[in-house]
Amino acid sequence: MSEQGKKVCPTCQGKKIIEGVCEVSSEWRGSQNDDILDDMQCTPDEKCPTCEGKGYEE
Repeated sequence: MSEQGKKVCPTCQGKKIIEGVCEVSSEWRGSQNDDILDDMQCTPDEKCPTCEGKGYEE
């Protein structure tokens, strides 16, 4: 069956994966004395739970 007659998944907008999100906060900054600032936290990319990574609803 072709994808033309299928409804685009509203959760992932047809992209098949949900991209991770990165946030920066000075509260997460480590107490290290070096120049590395660890103040960014990212969530991983994940397969869309609504369409199970297909990009469309059945």
